[in-house]
Amino acid sequence: MQTLKVIGAFSGFRTAPLAQSCAWLMLLCCLLAFVTSITGCNKDAGVSAIETDANGYLCLKCGAKFYTERTVFIGPKCPQCNENTLAQTVGYYCEKDKHLTIRAAEGDRQGAVCEKCEARLTNAMKSPREKDYKEWGATKMKG
Repeated sequence: MQTLKVIGAFSGFRTAPLAQSCAWLMLLCCLLAFVTSITGCNKDAGVSAIETDANGYLCLKCGAKFYTERTVFIGPKCPQCNENTLAQTVGYYCEKDKHLTIRAAEGDRQGAVCEKCEARLTNAMKSPREKDYKEWGATKMKG
């Protein structure tokens, strides 16, 4: 009587179902990765909150408001009163009334308060864009 020698743990047609299962599993994983990459193209809310196309400034002495293009920065000297009191600005977005409050990023210990409804704004920081600075009444400075 003849006996068959088994070479390796998986030999003969016993591996075919296993190989097919692995192939289908690999195909499914690739398809899932592809679909996830297509649907995952939306920007994260945190990333969009810090993206801006302008830099804003507020003079802490005379109250003058300025903004520049994103790649242009101006120093601490206010173009209006010539004092070293110019501070960069930051925005706080109020979900309640959909208003963006723009204020100096430094020099105020009270915390952010909405200009419209006077609600305290926590975890609401958002970088203002050029249109926001225009609505705020800021003057554009050229670099």
